[in-house]
Amino acid sequence: MSALDDLAKELEKAIGANSDKQAVTNFIDTGFPPLNKIVSGDFSNGLPQGRLMEMYGPSSSGKTAIATKWMIQAQQQGGVAGFMDHERSFDVDLAKSMGLTDEFPFWIYKRPRTWEESNMLMAKAAEIIRKSGKFAPDAPILFVFDSIAAALPKSTVEKEIDEYNMNDTTALARVTSTTLKSIAQYAEDHNFTVLYLNQIRTKPGVVYGDPTTTPGGGAMEFYATTRIALGRKKIMEERGGEKVFIGQEITMKTVKNKLTRPFQEVSFRMMFDDNGNASFDVTGSTVDWLVQKGKLASSGPRVTWIDGKQYFKKALVAHIESTGQQAELVKLCQT
Repeated sequence: MSALDDLAKELEKAIGANSDKQAVTNFIDTGFPPLNKIVSGDFSNGLPQGRLMEMYGPSSSGKTAIATKWMIQAQQQGGVAGFMDHERSFDVDLAKSMGLTDEFPFWIYKRPRTWEESNMLMAKAAEIIRKSGKFAPDAPILFVFDSIAAALPKSTVEKEIDEYNMNDTTALARVTSTTLKSIAQYAEDHNFTVLYLNQIRTKPGVVYGDPTTTPGGGAMEFYATTRIALGRKKIMEERGGEKVFIGQEITMKTVKNKLTRPFQEVSFRMMFDDNGNASFDVTGSTVDWLVQKGKLASSGPRVTWIDGKQYFKKALVAHIESTGQQAELVKLCQT
């Protein structure tokens, strides 16, 4: 027996063996392989379970719609989706049209009055779900907070409106700083993912550098495993001599990431039908990414598919979806 073996035994006796969890092993598939890659480092993974995340962007950049898509993915993987509606603006019928199951307890929807209540309800629900044994131990539990900017600390909600003072402007930053460290521990203990949505603000007087900031102080920058910044570009279509808004191209950039290389970005399209219902063009966006990366050959507007035939992009997307070949897109991403 070597001296190192003796040391290992002595250490194990004194402090115990190494903790089991040394890396994230369970993920929630986002449904968009290139996004999985920049978030988790693997085209087949996605959002890390047991961690905190933040996604922020300008108004109408698709934050809630994207979060809804991910909640649907969590349910489809046999798990639970929860939504803490601080903005009082979630439309469950719209979410159901996208594929969300609103049956309790697969769907948990709360309208908490305070930031503290919201976190308490989430932690309690996750603990009960895990201890029940009714779901697989690795089944996703995804809670979405919408949003940090709209959340009220308990210290301010108990006041009358005319009683607010300058100290109340920093109350949210103080309470996030004190609670997020505990939530990060709860998330790991009970293997659930927390996605905090946030808005952006413009810092006055900034001449050089990025003038934008996010409400809630700097705590999220420390405790979030991944922070995703959104950008958007309108997609317009000519109809009857006028331009009509039909969708937007959303860019997602990982401005912080503890799982893989940060500062990567991908884009995909969110389209609206004539009734205003949103859908994500995952197949078409993945084809665009594959062409951009040279994994699918293209000649002008035509793209060569794995069957050797050339298709216009719209026709190729229809062909892939009608024949159920989405799995082939993931394989191509991984080549």
